[in-house]
Amino acid sequence: MAYAELLRGIAEMRNRGLKHGFSSFTHFQTETDHVTKGEALARERAADLLYRQRGSDPPVLAEVGEALASGAINREHVAEICKVANALSDKVSDDELTVHKRTLLDLAQQARPHEVRRVGRRIVDFVEQSGKSPEDDDREQVRPQCALKIWQDANGRWQLRGALDRANAQTLQGLLGVLAKPKPKDPVTGAFDPRSTSERQGDALVEILELAARCDDLPVQGGESAILTLNINLDEMKTNQPVLLNDSAYVSMNTARRICCSGAAVTPMIFRGDGEDLVLGRTSRTANKAQRRALAARDRGCTFPGCTRTPKWTEPHHVVYWTHSGQTDLDNLVLLCGHHHRVIHHTEWHIRMINQRPAFYAPRWLDPAQTPQYNLAHRTPERATA
Repeated sequence: MAYAELLRGIAEMRNRGLKHGFSSFTHFQTETDHVTKGEALARERAADLLYRQRGSDPPVLAEVGEALASGAINREHVAEICKVANALSDKVSDDELTVHKRTLLDLAQQARPHEVRRVGRRIVDFVEQSGKSPEDDDREQVRPQCALKIWQDANGRWQLRGALDRANAQTLQGLLGVLAKPKPKDPVTGAFDPRSTSERQGDALVEILELAARCDDLPVQGGESAILTLNINLDEMKTNQPVLLNDSAYVSMNTARRICCSGAAVTPMIFRGDGEDLVLGRTSRTANKAQRRALAARDRGCTFPGCTRTPKWTEPHHVVYWTHSGQTDLDNLVLLCGHHHRVIHHTEWHIRMINQRPAFYAPRWLDPAQTPQYNLAHRTPERATA
């Protein structure tokens, strides 16, 4: 709340053009508040968006300012929402910016800042890909934005530095997800894998190179040989809408077609435009491979409110427990990450399916009104219609 008052004060001073003898308002802040120039500029941008009124027009993110003042969100949430607003300011209409702002504000009230950042990046990706013409996309594919620099340092070790476009980055992340997992605990010594994340990823890169040299020896994960998953709506195929790759990044339809033709291990999840999942029927207690694919396409990740875990980190959960005569059918299954699976089984949280969507209910001592809560992090971004 104190941060909200600070931003209100900054907005008022900027509206009145007060500098108090300094060359700029940024200079004024760095000298009087002893903050860095970056912090001063970030404050000014946030104050402009949340509280600065221009003529009769309200602030761009007035609702975000109200949420900050009430304590519903914090300054880190605000920073992430402002980043998205700045990135989209010249790319979308005011109506569409309002749609995306509302999505992030709703999410910020149930999720941590880094999860808001992740969804914000996804929205920006979606807008940027939607704005590309087929000709622009073709030009990008002729010369992908990839670079790699490799050199030997004074100690004889080879150093790498590079950049990848979004499609190739998802290929690399898919491989690292399989190969960079910590080793199981040693059954003799009881020791855990001592390697750091960067060390495990370095070892995984070496293994990728070895696998590439052997060509056909790619590993499997969860019984699947695919390292890429494309979630494709039939309507999107007709309208050239961006496609979700690995439940993480949007790529253009042209890029999706190229990946499918490249010989890479790809699982295309194609479903009808009305969102209806494959009808797979009742099976055993454990969801089969086809059901897992359908759940991944429907839920897009852990369904617990605010969680951004993607399908590879989740497992199917019976809404009506199997031991209570629940069926292993899509309308009784939802995806949950390991943590939230334990929360559902060992606390008073519970789930109901409402209109084929999982609704979560907090314990009565936390929410006496028993208001249904939904995960907003996996929603496909929407474009405003003209």
